[in-house]
Amino acid sequence: MKVRAIKRRQFLKSALGAALAVLCGLMLWKMPLGDPWVNASYDYLFRFGARAVTNQVTLILMDNEAFNQFHQTRGQPWDRGLHARLLNRLADDGCALAVIDSFFRQTNDPAQDEALAQAMRRQRHIVLMAEQAQVIYPMLAGAQPILPAEPFLSAAGTNWGVACLDGDSDLIVRRHWPFPSPGPYPSLPWAAARLAGAQLSEVPQERWLRYYGRDGAWTRLSYRFALDRPTNYFRGQIVFIGTAPKTSVPDDEKDKFNTPYTRWTGESIGGVEIQLAAFLNLMNHDWLRRPAGWLEALMLVTSGLLLGGGLCRLRLPLACATAAGVALVVAFGSISWSYFTNYWFPWLVIVGGQLPCALAWTLILKVRQAYETRAVSLSFPRAAAAVEPMPDAPGYNLFNPPFGEGAYGKVWLARNQAGQWRALKVVYLANFDQNTDPYEREFSGIKKYQPVSDKHPGLLRVEFVSEKQAEYFYYVMELGDPLKPGWEKEPSTYRPRDLVSERARARGRRLPIRE
Repeated sequence: MKVRAIKRRQFLKSALGAALAVLCGLMLWKMPLGDPWVNASYDYLFRFGARAVTNQVTLILMDNEAFNQFHQTRGQPWDRGLHARLLNRLADDGCALAVIDSFFRQTNDPAQDEALAQAMRRQRHIVLMAEQAQVIYPMLAGAQPILPAEPFLSAAGTNWGVACLDGDSDLIVRRHWPFPSPGPYPSLPWAAARLAGAQLSEVPQERWLRYYGRDGAWTRLSYRFALDRPTNYFRGQIVFIGTAPKTSVPDDEKDKFNTPYTRWTGESIGGVEIQLAAFLNLMNHDWLRRPAGWLEALMLVTSGLLLGGGLCRLRLPLACATAAGVALVVAFGSISWSYFTNYWFPWLVIVGGQLPCALAWTLILKVRQAYETRAVSLSFPRAAAAVEPMPDAPGYNLFNPPFGEGAYGKVWLARNQAGQWRALKVVYLANFDQNTDPYEREFSGIKKYQPVSDKHPGLLRVEFVSEKQAEYFYYVMELGDPLKPGWEKEPSTYRPRDLVSERARARGRRLPIRE
């Protein structure tokens, strides 16, 4: 009954640890409290590399150098004569697709506007940027697109898409816009991908961005140098045109956004680069998605049960080593899964949430067990004599009283059926205050030691190990040398030679070096 009660308590401890780990995982997974774990799980997918792409894409940036070279002013519309020159150059080279992430909301100089519209008509394919405007009206909330002005919209063949990015609470852009996509009207990457021949379903899907490295998977080119490239430089290429931020420092500059790389570089990038990443996602069906909610919940429940219920059954060093190994396996497996498939999972909920929770529970139990074991060991000499029975050892004749005792049990003088003298040690479960861990370790250790105990003369030979009884187990070993001869006539006088007795007989209570 006592062993059954101990096992029941062990089960309850494991069950409570499992429940805590499961609850921790589900709370971090579903509640705003866990957003940092979920978001970091996504961000660190890109810390150790990114997929390569083969699309021929060039990004032409209106950067600081171009603003200075062409005497343009930030915050003011770019000279449309320059845009006309660039588009004519792309048309001459046979550019496959031009995407302009710059809004032509109004007409300006008629001559320049007509020149720009004419250059747009020369493109094989071209997509213009539209803006999103919020609709404010009683009993109505929504948004609608603001399209480019005429004649630019007609010149582009009505190919337009809304350039909009939606960052999370930490300002990092992780999702395609709209989310789910597509929405009631196309985004700029969606319109460009459809025009470039991508086969995309109109059924809305939750799409997360796949980033292609800190510098992207495209050729970056300042607007300044785009006009003097060799002939046919842009032939067959997809060209995105947009503005680069004034600085890479995260701030409130317009059209500047954070990415997962901002976590370790501290740098932001222009919105056109994120639009380009979304475009490549759609072209190559590279966007990321998450497993179904029920499947993620099942994975977290399973990991919580295994970690919370399993670690507390291990010794603390082994539990820590196991936790470290699990963390590496989960991290490597999740990152590899997103690299080789299009799925990602909030793996840091396990590594950064459930694992520490399970380890903390294990530490609490081990500290408590150590305290209880120490308390029992200190109280053993006073309480054990009244409660520890003399063992039932068939085949051995035991002589009272026991000649030795320790924190785990007592040692009797015994004689086997062949008349040989032996020492019989009994280990009592009661000495551990129902904490079976050290009791089980002692039994397991002596069972493993017994078969090899006679393999070397320097080892103490163990003759027999009993099965575990309800309250104890015992093992029989060779008897130590007696302190005095002739004890066999009066077995109760037997005392073993030990270090204490040897020192007592030595001169100055010191043993010679050779001994």
